[in-house]
Amino acid sequence: MIKKKIIFNAKHIDNFLKKYLKKENQSFLITPMKYGILSGGKKIRTSVIMGAGKLFNINSLKLINICGAVECIHSYSLIHDDLPCMDNDKYRRGKLATHMKFGESTAVLAGNSLLTLAFEMISNNKYLIKNESKLELVKELAFCSGHSGIAGGQELDLRFEKKKKNFNQIIDMQRKKTGKLFNFCCLSAGIVAEKNKQIKNELGLLGEEIGLLFQLADDFIDIKSSTKIAGKSVKKDKKKGKLTLISLIGYDEAVNFANQLKKKILKKLKKYGKKADDLMETVEFILGRDF
Repeated sequence: MIKKKIIFNAKHIDNFLKKYLKKENQSFLITPMKYGILSGGKKIRTSVIMGAGKLFNINSLKLINICGAVECIHSYSLIHDDLPCMDNDKYRRGKLATHMKFGESTAVLAGNSLLTLAFEMISNNKYLIKNESKLELVKELAFCSGHSGIAGGQELDLRFEKKKKNFNQIIDMQRKKTGKLFNFCCLSAGIVAEKNKQIKNELGLLGEEIGLLFQLADDFIDIKSSTKIAGKSVKKDKKKGKLTLISLIGYDEAVNFANQLKKKILKKLKKYGKKADDLMETVEFILGRDF
């Protein structure tokens, strides 16, 4: 059931992105931008946003621009992560990475353009939510995307290669690299619903924990999956000396930690009753992805 919803949400956001990009002023970068953002993927972050919106009975139309913005940010980060100066991956989502298809300089510029497009989507005049909410969304998305979030986490990931770091340092890196954007996914629902600061903080932390769970599942996939199933290079973390919980505490202990984290997340969601069903199922799906 949840797989069908995730597929539906992915198609829904892809259609939105196609239409949005079609209305943009055409340039040489539109094609690699489309390639980077529309080249498959489960669009899990969109399902998290939609699930978080259901906690407060928010109409999906009020969330679609946020979903688009988050997918732009995520795709920009993947395009850049795959570059030779970063993780040097040749494949993404079962296809050639953007820099392999269009060249490194074009990939950098396409990634930059997706990053800026995200903020255009939220500030768009046709996106009918309160301007105060738009301003808060822009501020929080910037925080989660820059040096305090994705970019900062990627920098730590690169700096930590072949180094010795402790448990908390690895968790902090993964919270920034992956968790912060998931933080925004849940937080954004609270902003649109105009909830108080305490509730929004709780939502942000919940999202960050979901993001950490997602990263852990990604690390398991790198070890247990195949390139065909994952759609990208696998078994590369150990070769590159990447620091993960698996490399620190071992596979079995990391799985145990992930399961305990999942239970913690689901317990927090139970207070929302039936409204949390979709988000809870998405959390279950995240850790149960094919390895």
